[in-house]
Amino acid sequence: MKILFVNNFRSRGGGEEFLRELLPGLLRKGIQIGLICRPNTPLVEMFKNSEVKLHPIQRSGLHAVDAVFKTVKVIRDGGYEIVNIQRSHDIIQGWLAAMISGRKPSVMYTVQVPEFLRSRFLLRRMDGIATISRYIRDRLTAFDPALAPRISIVHYGIDLDKFKPAAVPRGWLRNRFGLPHEAKIIGTVGDLWKNQIEFLDVLAMLRKQFPHVYYAIVGLPKQNELLRDFNTRMQTLGLTDAVLWPGRLEKDDMLSFYADLDLAVSTYRNEGFGIWILEAMAMGRPVVSFNAGGIRDSLEGSPAGTLVDGEAKEMAACIAGLLQDDQRRSAMAIAGPQWVYDRFDRQRMIDDYVRYFSSLVK
Repeated sequence: MKILFVNNFRSRGGGEEFLRELLPGLLRKGIQIGLICRPNTPLVEMFKNSEVKLHPIQRSGLHAVDAVFKTVKVIRDGGYEIVNIQRSHDIIQGWLAAMISGRKPSVMYTVQVPEFLRSRFLLRRMDGIATISRYIRDRLTAFDPALAPRISIVHYGIDLDKFKPAAVPRGWLRNRFGLPHEAKIIGTVGDLWKNQIEFLDVLAMLRKQFPHVYYAIVGLPKQNELLRDFNTRMQTLGLTDAVLWPGRLEKDDMLSFYADLDLAVSTYRNEGFGIWILEAMAMGRPVVSFNAGGIRDSLEGSPAGTLVDGEAKEMAACIAGLLQDDQRRSAMAIAGPQWVYDRFDRQRMIDDYVRYFSSLVK
């Protein structure tokens, strides 16, 4: 089987981390992999010394038309049977190239965020649509019920060999910020567009009961309107000393980050899935999230997580209860790694995708 992945993203996000985990596993299964991506991007660095056949192609602006014909040549020369389009802005070029290539490959679209291409014509041209959660599937079918037979859900999986709670010493985050011994740390992952501002209201309520509770955000505090609003709210609530900014972290530092948390929390109601939620549970961290979005796929029924209905008041009450109940938090911490191992192992994801791709080969 020969599969060409198309991803024109400039930066590195969840979709690119997904490819980093998936593609080596497909190669081990004997599948030949090509990757069209933008030159001088993280994807090039990620796969430059691998068996993935890289095709750096400039695909925007004046290069848009030329990119179609370059993609046609890649499909023909590589004999690709499947073209997997990873982001919506690549659909038109990828689909056109597949149509005029003469190879008649299956064309599929991987939807990883709720903001997908709003074109019934193009979505109906896809031979298959793979998505990562029921939430995104439901958003797609609400937009166009005719898409339902084309959609398959394939959940993420993570490399569980990297997540060994007992092997990661605690104290990295606490030492970095000089936190007192009695500090409780609640952590989240993602830039500020993931609704962290709402947690400030939760934090203000918690601090009345737990003066040494802190909120740690892994992400870049970029200078924009979101940051201004966040800072204004933080100062208004008197929480300037209660918010920690570790910044963007490499994988090893992420393990240390998780190890120091008392709880992981998400206030984002529009999450496609949330890989970091799996990572936190695999590291033995209890998770609290609003009962919304794709996070439900990993937390519903989980003994390591709690889904909260309501707003900031309800979340604050839930977290306060957990912070007061060491026995329950300990039980959740113990249950998390097994929950992830049973359902969200990377090899399971790879095997599921191999079966899915095999079903698309014409």
